[in-house]
Amino acid sequence: MEYQSPAAIERGVLEILRKLNVLYPEQITELLPGSESGILKAIKRLEKQHQLYRNPYTGLIASSEYAYGLKDEGTICCVWVLADMMKKREIDSFFLAIKEEFPVRVIFTSKEEIYDILYVGTADVKLVNGLYRNIRHTEGRRIVAVEEKELMNQLQVPDVIGYCVIEREGGVFYYRRK
Repeated sequence: MEYQSPAAIERGVLEILRKLNVLYPEQITELLPGSESGILKAIKRLEKQHQLYRNPYTGLIASSEYAYGLKDEGTICCVWVLADMMKKREIDSFFLAIKEEFPVRVIFTSKEEIYDILYVGTADVKLVNGLYRNIRHTEGRRIVAVEEKELMNQLQVPDVIGYCVIEREGGVFYYRRK
């Protein structure tokens, strides 16, 4: 493992927070290369310097209190999927999707292919099916994180390469629809 200065680690933490808005400390350590203890120390230093905000109740970290107010549970789930995918393949870049791309929360590229990570909650099934009703084939591949495993069979989203359910602690379990 290559040495990274504390300042470089701090810059990496802030860059990840600016890209993805609100994260658990464990997600930051998964997304950044380097030692977990070094990253956690950098988070504490940045918090003391008021360069990031940690919610005392949830433990979530954001670049500011305003950014924390924009938190979205679906996006947080999709970041767990992104972190898991980083263990399985080389990821060239990643970023948050814009609101107009709902239900897509995170987009990443790997080997010149584009992947969308969607989140579908129980209340979103009809809306998501309506959005994708007339779409047959599009560029990119989709990974769909669902709130409950039973939702997989109700969804009609094209180009899905896999479905997943995320545990509260960040465990990602993948499924394919038969």
